[in-house]
Amino acid sequence: MRDYYAIPAADFSQHSRIQFQFVETHEDLCRVVARELVDLIKSNRAKGQMTKVILPVGPLDYGAFADLCNQEGVSCESLVIISMDEYCDRSGKAIPFDHLLSFRAFYQHNLLDRLDRDKRLPPDQLILPDSQDLGLVQRELQKFGAIDVTYGGMGINGHFAFNSPPREEVDLETFKTTSVRIVELCESDIVQMAMGGTGGNLEIIPPKACTLGMRELLSARQIHLTFMRSWHAGVLRRALFGPVTPTFPGSLVQTHPNVKATITSLAAQVPPLSILQQPDK
Repeated sequence: MRDYYAIPAADFSQHSRIQFQFVETHEDLCRVVARELVDLIKSNRAKGQMTKVILPVGPLDYGAFADLCNQEGVSCESLVIISMDEYCDRSGKAIPFDHLLSFRAFYQHNLLDRLDRDKRLPPDQLILPDSQDLGLVQRELQKFGAIDVTYGGMGINGHFAFNSPPREEVDLETFKTTSVRIVELCESDIVQMAMGGTGGNLEIIPPKACTLGMRELLSARQIHLTFMRSWHAGVLRRALFGPVTPTFPGSLVQTHPNVKATITSLAAQVPPLSILQQPDK
């Protein structure tokens, strides 16, 4: 049995064809993504092409991207952003813009408002999965074309977007075809969100979300994973080196032919206790 939790960062490339890049801090990681995305927009524009990306809310600060666009005179008029997800209330309706956890509001304040007026993204090119119109994302993909890059991290239970471990057993191929849908957040999702973003306030976390499925996430030409937290040390090793299974959804990225991962020094550390080092009881 290979103890994937014990693999040191220096040996990652020996165990996977994924491209690994290591940075010191979360700020460095955000700058890496900003640089890559700005360069991608420039390259695609030179070829007369739109740039289409799937973005998450939470793990990345898009201020670095906005600042770079402003500094280098790069307009987002040819950029299409598809959000991984959006929170919903108990009835399945998207939470309002003025909710503290609104993902649409996050994009507005963290990204769009920080762009100079002549660099701004056209409003109809920020697309969030719509709980009242589950076919919206697929229609937009048909309109704009295939996704260039899916950016994203993973949750403590391996969730990728809000594709969490299914409550009932499902085979791998079926899980890979999941599409845009409304999901009820599981307890580990809610606890993670509360610890990471609401100071432990569980009650403010909406009970549901509208999320892209694995089909949309894996459809991109490239997947760029980002890991920056201390608990990502275990998550990334389980996802990238462990068995591929719906019970840890992020592991399905191993089936994609073009994946890269940017990892901070904090997330690169070997977890202190690995599977084969369990203490005697």
